[in-house]
Amino acid sequence: MKPQFYVVLILVTAWLGFPRPSGAQGTIAYYQPATPIILWSQGFDEFHPFDFDGDGNRELTFVYNFQSIGIMYGQDTRSLSFMYPFPNNGGVPQPLPAGVLIGPDSGFDQLQWFGGIPGEPFGFYGLVYITSTGVGGQFAGQHAYMGVEFQRAGATHYGWILLQISEDYAAIGAIESWAWETQPGVPIFAGAVPEPSTWVLLGLGALALVWQGRRSN
Repeated sequence: MKPQFYVVLILVTAWLGFPRPSGAQGTIAYYQPATPIILWSQGFDEFHPFDFDGDGNRELTFVYNFQSIGIMYGQDTRSLSFMYPFPNNGGVPQPLPAGVLIGPDSGFDQLQWFGGIPGEPFGFYGLVYITSTGVGGQFAGQHAYMGVEFQRAGATHYGWILLQISEDYAAIGAIESWAWETQPGVPIFAGAVPEPSTWVLLGLGALALVWQGRRSN
């Protein structure tokens, strides 16, 4: 499959349904761009700064080239990661299925909160990588969630990012949507979105503004 075709395939399948956000919480901020954010380069490293909550601070940076996709952590940002056993150090983001609880007590066994090794010169943690011997990385071939812990105004918040990552020929990925719990310290389920009542209130508010504008005119 040619890389160009895979990009189109990702754009199409991203909106066909799997896995649609499941569950609802009333204090969630949810974002879905008009089209997926494609992580793909035919050359050397490109960077996509990721501002989780729109406050102007970068929580993550996605780094990608023709043979790998990974992340660099902003200050005090961590992801639920697969931790390498001794004597290796560090870990890599772990793909999560819908419904997994993302919060302060989510770590167990080799799944732990990890935000990079202090003082490491590069600080790049791979989602997928392609070599002459094959494809590797926890996110290779996955359509799944990344669990994220980040700081906002000095408080800890939890969120998820829905990613789709290729597993052959070229390192191609897509950021489809993301959400975070606006209450500090409160966990969020992977895939959870605002409660339907929240959407209704937002819709009614928008309609009221339109009606008021027409009345004024």
